[in-house]
Amino acid sequence: MEFDPLGYYKILEVEYNTDEKSLKFNYRNKVKLWHPDHNKAENALEVFQKISLAYDVLSNPKSKTIYDLLALVYTAQDFPDMKTLKLYKAVDGNETPFLRVFSLQKISGSFLKSTMSEEKLIGTFADAQKFIGDTAKQNWIKGFLFCKIGAFSAIKNNIKNINKNANDNLKMLVHNAAVFYEAEKADKAVLSARQALEYAPADIKSRLLDFINRLPPVNTPILQWDYAKLKKIQLKIPAIIAAFFVVLCLVAVYPLMFKLLANTSSDDKIAYYQEVRFNTGGETVDDMVMSKVFNIPVDSSDETMLFHITSAANIMYGPSEQFDIMEKAVKNQTVRVTGYTPDQEWYRVMLDNGEMGFIKKSYLKQGIGLAIPEGSKVFEATEETR
Repeated sequence: MEFDPLGYYKILEVEYNTDEKSLKFNYRNKVKLWHPDHNKAENALEVFQKISLAYDVLSNPKSKTIYDLLALVYTAQDFPDMKTLKLYKAVDGNETPFLRVFSLQKISGSFLKSTMSEEKLIGTFADAQKFIGDTAKQNWIKGFLFCKIGAFSAIKNNIKNINKNANDNLKMLVHNAAVFYEAEKADKAVLSARQALEYAPADIKSRLLDFINRLPPVNTPILQWDYAKLKKIQLKIPAIIAAFFVVLCLVAVYPLMFKLLANTSSDDKIAYYQEVRFNTGGETVDDMVMSKVFNIPVDSSDETMLFHITSAANIMYGPSEQFDIMEKAVKNQTVRVTGYTPDQEWYRVMLDNGEMGFIKKSYLKQGIGLAIPEGSKVFEATEETR
């Protein structure tokens, strides 16, 4: 039988709109047939108990209405306990009927390792503006700062799917209508049910209208969600972030470049033209290779760029297995990350003697491994870090 996940109507052999007299008549016949004192079937007690439970629910107008509502959106597997129903509330705990479900994809982690997660949130329009704005800001920053293509994909999906949670919204709104009705808050029950109509197919819509028409009319208007505004929130973020990075470059990057140029005679300066050897023979200078590497400014007192090698591995002269081996690194050897290739498969690292080589990202883990030898170029403690 349709919309009868727990089989209450089926076991009593009655319809959704059966009158009280017919319901009681069928119940008495079923009880006589399945009473364990007379019926010796192995499942007689189980069936008898289910008949009694079904009648308890359907003979009470309030519990029948609650069951009928929940049956529209739940299956037997996820049907909630009708004795402990809980209301979906706004983030601030407000018991408002004006809620929606919205799904968001979010990029988290560092430039070395990031993950994408998806979460479903329930809230008011004000809640949605905040959550969506914060998520978009994080995704844009990850995309710009860490060159994460997945971040831009998440932003695209969040914009595209901003109003694509019909099933989740239908279930949440119908559920809340049932809970409000149980708490004798008929006005809020009606408002929740009226909003559920937006997402309901024809058969469920007719049942919801039947429920609404049995309650006192409510003149409160439905608050319409401005989904276009929620899309625009996500598109305003890149302009703000772009302006931030422009200012950052003007304030920090350009002075650093002038400082590096002014200290070309310093022993700590990294030579740009390094010899690159191929294991097939031949050599070249690294301007051809290094021009494709994203540089990380070297600060010998910065501990955040210290990594250790998780297992014995080869450090190459260039970002490929085709290059010659510069050094065979030992497990847990500490190095400093100074750059990475656009695909982030290879990272350029500084060794204790100050030389630069390349190693696959999969061999690196952030943090100090083996103790750094005295006199190493990888890390030089300052007064603050000692």
